[in-house]
Amino acid sequence: MAALVVLLPMIFSAAGVRAGSFFFQYTNVYAGSTPVGSPAWVNSLFSDVSRGTVQLKISANGLANGEFLSALFFNLDPSLNPSKLSFTYVTGSGGFALPIIKTGANDFKADGQGKYDIDFTFSQKTATEFTGNDYVVYDISSSAFTLTASDFDVLSTAAGGCYEFLTAAEIAGIPGTCDTTGTGWVAPGGVTPAPEPHSLVLFALGGVFCAAAGWRRIHVRRA
Repeated sequence: MAALVVLLPMIFSAAGVRAGSFFFQYTNVYAGSTPVGSPAWVNSLFSDVSRGTVQLKISANGLANGEFLSALFFNLDPSLNPSKLSFTYVTGSGGFALPIIKTGANDFKADGQGKYDIDFTFSQKTATEFTGNDYVVYDISSSAFTLTASDFDVLSTAAGGCYEFLTAAEIAGIPGTCDTTGTGWVAPGGVTPAPEPHSLVLFALGGVFCAAAGWRRIHVRRA
């Protein structure tokens, strides 16, 4: 029983770590070709992992063979300076070149549609592309302000086009006609909440209390 009591603060502590988490699921094509793979072609998960640190996981599970992610753009709360962000590589699937990350307030355009603050540029060289089933994880923080996941849930600034998005991605290597390939610009339809921490807590607590009930029955019989 003592072991079960020790588990409780561990469960609540783990739940509190990811208090803010959400997905961007790239399912809408707004320019260029439509990827052959199944949407969502790309996913970006933002999670609060500790005070002032946000973890970003980028994955491309929906891309078909030959397709790859070539660029990814994000926004930041306009009251914060994107040039003060720090990106620390955590882990990845390997087999691809790590992206070049650039930051600057409204410095980047995604096919001319909207101005973005963060630009991930991925390799387009053969055998180093970010393809289907690849993933990469970064911790993002700043010494200038306390960062939260919600700071990335911001629309792009309008820039001569007719679209404003929370984020945008360029997918290349899309099969065309006569052995040609094309590119497509995709964006999410909105924000997809990640599983709520309290649901995970309830699930874990159910297991704890079932184990506790079993422990009590065993010891009652022995008595």
